[in-house]
Formats: sequence, structure tokens, C-alpha cells
Amino acid sequence: MLSQYEIELELTPDEAIEALSDCAEAWNGAWNRQGTGGQLTLPVAAGVRTGIVHGSVSVRSSAQGVHVVFHVERSDYSTNAAAVGILALGALGVLAMFAWPLLPGTSPNLAGSGFILILLAWLVVGSRLRHKSAADFLASLGPRPGEQPPGPPVGDSARGQPP
Repeated sequence: MLSQYEIELELTPDEAIEALSDCAEAWNGAWNRQGTGGQLTLPVAAGVRTGIVHGSVSVRSSAQGVHVVFHVERSDYSTNAAAVGILALGALGVLAMFAWPLLPGTSPNLAGSGFILILLAWLVVGSRLRHKSAADFLASLGPRPGEQPPGPPVGDSARGQPP
């Protein structure tokens, strides 16, 4: 499954190429410039799956700045088996909580144990799930047309002048 991600940025082509290089380094990826584009390798995360996407990037001038296109040529994902196992224990906790009132003669501690399994699964795995995609990478390159760039407000607040 090949994908293509596009974004319009309010930058010059040289600024966009420099932003690609800086962001690839910040993401622990690899960027190889080739003219007005290049090859990009990025680490990505999708829940309990992590992987690497490889592809080509092209930067073209447009009416409002530059048009950046990342064409994913190959992606390699792997599943974190330990995280899936811990989530399965959490699912076992859900079964224990629902089974306790239905099984005569079982201790109410079964429901408490189930709750603890669910809570542990959430604390160990669920709360740490992350999502980092190629679209997130492109969005971190710079301001889009009409967006205010992040940073301090324009003006001289030291002299009391409003921004």
C-alpha cells in the first residue's frame, strides 16, 4: 500500500529543503537531498506498531509558497508482541469482571483482580500509545498559507509597545 502526502507551506523552496533536513534529523530519520527533492526515511508509530517509511520528496514552487509531496515507496512495520500480550491480560481482566456475578460461588475478589488487570494494562501500554505518521512530519515543517507561525509575538514588549 503506497501513500502520498502533500502540504502547502509558506516558505521558499530553499527554506523548505532546509526544514526537511532539520525535521528529519529531529525525528531521527535520514534525508538525502537530490536537487529540488530527495529521499527520506522516517521512523513512524501507529499504536502498538512501529516502523520505518521510505520514499521520495519533491518540492515545487506554488502561488502561496511551496508544494511539498512525500511519496511513500516502501513501509516496514512490526508489532510489539509484549504490548499485545499485556493488552490481552487486560482483556482477561474484563472477562473476570463480567464473569464474577454470573458464576455462583466465586469470590468478589475476582472482580477486583479483573479491575487490577485492566488498570495495569492501561498504565503499562494504553497510556503510552503514540501515533507519528508521515503526515505529522510534513505538518511540522513550517507554517501553512494563512497560518500564524509559532514564536514570540511581533513587537517590542520591552519598551511597552503592543505587538
